[in-house]
Amino acid sequence: MNQMDEHYWISKLPWRKKNRAESKSAQIRFEPQLTITREDGWKYFELLLVNRSCWQVWVEDASVVLADLDADWQAVVPTGQARHQILQNVGPNETLGVRLAKAVYDAAGRPQGPYSCLVLPNVRYHVLDEWCSVQLETCRVEMAALRLIELHSARWYDKKMKRIIRSTRSYNE
Repeated sequence: MNQMDEHYWISKLPWRKKNRAESKSAQIRFEPQLTITREDGWKYFELLLVNRSCWQVWVEDASVVLADLDADWQAVVPTGQARHQILQNVGPNETLGVRLAKAVYDAAGRPQGPYSCLVLPNVRYHVLDEWCSVQLETCRVEMAALRLIELHSARWYDKKMKRIIRSTRSYNE
C-alpha cells in the first residue's frame, strides 16, 4: 500500500472526521444576548443581536416569557408573555441592540411599583433559507416601571428546567 492510499483510509476513520453542523444555519455564528447598556446616566435592558458570521441574518422577533413574577399594583392583568417584532437585517459582523423593557413591563401587567421576575427570551431569525430559533439564557430582572434596576443570570433555573424536562420524558416513555 503506498502512502497516498494510507492517507485516504486514515481520513475515512470515524474518529478522524471533523464535527460538522447538520445544517447550513447551524454553521452561522449568530449570538443574541441580554445585557445592560448605560446611556446618559440611565440603564437600559437590551437584547444584543450579535452576528459574527459573513452572512446576513434576518431577525423576525423576540419573545419573552415571564416566570415567578413578584409585582404589586398592576394596571392590567399580566399575560406573562410578550412578542417584540424586530423585522431587521443584521449584517455580517454587525450588532443590533433592541430594548426589551417595554415588552417585559407590558407582560408583567404594567406594575406601578418595583417588580421582579425571571425572563425566558427566545429569538426567531432567518438565515440561508432556513428559519431558526434560539433560546437565550434565563435571567432575573428587577425593574420599576420601564426602568431597569438589576439584571442577574439565572443558570440555576435553566438547570432545574432541564432536569424537569428529562424526568418528564423518561416518565412518558
